[in-house]
Amino acid sequence: MTHPLISVDQTTSPQLVIFSGLPGAGKSSIAEFAGRQLNIPVFAKDWLEATLKRCHLEPNGPEGKNRGYASYELLTVLAERQLMLNQSVILDSVASIEPVRSEWRKLAKKYQTQWKVIECICSDKETHRQRLLSRQRGIKGWHELPWSEVERVKGYFVPWEEEHLVLDSMDPFQENCQKAIAYLQ
Repeated sequence: MTHPLISVDQTTSPQLVIFSGLPGAGKSSIAEFAGRQLNIPVFAKDWLEATLKRCHLEPNGPEGKNRGYASYELLTVLAERQLMLNQSVILDSVASIEPVRSEWRKLAKKYQTQWKVIECICSDKETHRQRLLSRQRGIKGWHELPWSEVERVKGYFVPWEEEHLVLDSMDPFQENCQKAIAYLQ
């Protein structure tokens, strides 16, 4: 029920927005900018996984379940809760494997929301490496990743097959932000 003094625009349907890409490719910065500009909550895997780490959840649990798995489950639950409320949500994670992506696609379909994917890349390997090694995000209890982790993730990162926006962090940040906002509006 809508309060009589509150105007609600129901012409736009909510969006499930995925910011994907290798670690250090710039996805979090653009996701956070988009979230602020569009007033959409941003849930990031690294923040959730850091919380699980601080709670002493084992890095490699039974049946192959680990903190990474649990953080993806939490992202999915948070996304579903937003969509249940008919509200948009941005998920910020590598989203490197198809099972995770498939689960999120199912959520978008279940709640009849727009499905939007923004993949962030860095086309210059040395710049990517330097950015990763110098970043300080201030996530309590979390470590910044070494370049070897990017190389490891690259080995199993599944290319996006569906329509999506690709942003290269070698382009100016403001330009990438403008492209992301235009794609989401």
